[in-house]
This record gives sequence, C-alpha cells and structure tokens, in this order.
Amino acid sequence: MNRFDRVTALLLLLQTRSVVTARFLSEHFDVTERTIYRDIRTLENAGVPIGSEAGVGYFLEKGYRLPPVSFTVDEAASLLLGEKLLINSLDQNSHGDYTHALNKVRAVLDVSDKDYLSSLDSDIEVLPTGQFFAADAEQAARNENHSTDQWLRESRSVLVRRQVVDISYSAGHTNDLTQRHIEPIGLFFYSLHWHLIAWCRLREGYRDFRLDRITRFEPVSEQFARHTRSTLQEYLSRQRGETELQEVELMFSPEAARFVGEFRYMYGFVDEERVDEGVRMSFMMTSTDHMARWLLQYTNGVQVLKGDGLRTALKELSNDLMSHW
Repeated sequence: MNRFDRVTALLLLLQTRSVVTARFLSEHFDVTERTIYRDIRTLENAGVPIGSEAGVGYFLEKGYRLPPVSFTVDEAASLLLGEKLLINSLDQNSHGDYTHALNKVRAVLDVSDKDYLSSLDSDIEVLPTGQFFAADAEQAARNENHSTDQWLRESRSVLVRRQVVDISYSAGHTNDLTQRHIEPIGLFFYSLHWHLIAWCRLREGYRDFRLDRITRFEPVSEQFARHTRSTLQEYLSRQRGETELQEVELMFSPEAARFVGEFRYMYGFVDEERVDEGVRMSFMMTSTDHMARWLLQYTNGVQVLKGDGLRTALKELSNDLMSHW
C-alpha cells in the first residue's frame, strides 16, 4: 500500500472507532509506529482535527465527519462474495440486514458497476456444508486462519468479460504442472476453497480448477461468446446428476463425537441423533476412500451401521496400517 492510500485508510479507520492506539495502527498497516506518527501529522497538517491522549490513543474530535463514502467495484464485489458465503451461516434476520446493507452499496455505484455486479451475481455459487463433490479436508486439518486461494479478484474480472485465460495448473495428487487455455463460466465455493469452473481447451471439456493450485493466471485479449458455453448452474446440475451418492450411517461414541465438529460437513453430513450409545450420524458420501481415511483417526470410537463399501474400505486400510507398522 502506498503512502497516500495508507493515510486515506487511516482516516477512515479513525472514523470507525472512538479511539485507536499507535500500536494498533502500526500492526494494522504493517508499518512502524514512527511511520504512523508521520501519517498522523500529515492528516493534522491537512486540517483534520485529531485529538490524542497519552496512554489512550488517537481520536477524531467530536463533530468531524467525512463526506459520504463511495465504493469501488472490487469492494462491492467482495461484499457480494461475503453475502454468498454467509447465507447459510446467519439467521434470517441477520442475513436480511446484510442484504439490505449490500443493496445500499449497489445504490451508490455507477451504472456500469451495477451491471458488473449483476452479471457477476449469477456466476458465483457457494456450497458451505455437505457437497456432491469429493471433499478435501487438507486445509481444515491445518486449521489455517486465512484462505490459500489466490486469483479471486482476477477471476471475477474475466468472468464478467468472458475472457480467455492462460493458466499454469498444478494437479492435486501428482503436482504435475500443465499449461491451459480456459474459458471461465463461474466461481464455486466448496470444501473450503474457491474453484474456477471453466471450459478447458486442452482437455476439450469442462474442468474444475482450485484457485490455490493455479500458479500463473494471465488473461489474454481473446473473448468468447457467453451463449457458446454452459452457465454455472447448468454445469452444477449436470455434476449432481452424474455423481452417485451413497448413504452411510455411523455411530460415534460420546468421546469420539466431541472431536467430529465441523469436519462432518466435509463428507456429506445429513443429520444426527443422540442415543444412549452415542451419536448416530447420517451421510450422503461421494468418495468411500476419503471418508474411510477420515474415520480411521477415531479407531474404535466409530461403528459403521450402514454402508458395506465403507466398512470394507476401513478393513483394507487397517490391514495396510498393520502391515506397514
């Protein structure tokens, strides 16, 4: 962030809080406290009435207000992504409040930016709990605080413009790096990652590209016609129809159930029932191997009540472990 942007952001931050310390500001902007002192002086020299109190911090004098804030299209697009991620995490009233706030943001955008946001809206889907696709619990297991996904802003841009992209992609299991020219049709969030869904010219078919596995992302000047490719909704509908779901019932002991937590949503969790023996959970799974490897950590704390294929996979993996150790 350059100095002008930082000083502007610092002024906005001062308006959002009654008082802030130099340490908080230095950590927030990742600069030294000496730099913050200089930025504060810059604002004061520009006529901004900033008060200070030793041992307390900085604050804006009462009565001072900034003019109405405008939003960039990238800021508005990020709020749109947030709404889609939150839709299944908020109660109805809270989600309604968020939507009303987003509509106020839309209202102050330029016409072209409003069109941009409307176009992007239909190209994004979120599946935060349970899924029709193979789960990847890698990030959850590492308990990361920040997503490792990248190219999200760039993906939003090429989606609206229907722009061809030249990417380098690292396959998940082999780490083989391939160069692809793709025609993006949508962003889909599932299994803790954003995925760019696109027509791959190399494979001559629709493919799912996890954003954290794209190592190079270069839009080219070529565009493709929207009507020549499926919509994101059409693609997802086909995937759901083609994916064979298997019903599974598990019984977790009371002790093991304490550690299941949010992981169950990674494997098609449907519902649960507390009984005398523990917690009975139902799943609609897509990958026997994925679920079996997850369940091994619970050793004798879980039983398979329904799902012969899963029980067989657990036995085979257990035998492999015995042979190895």
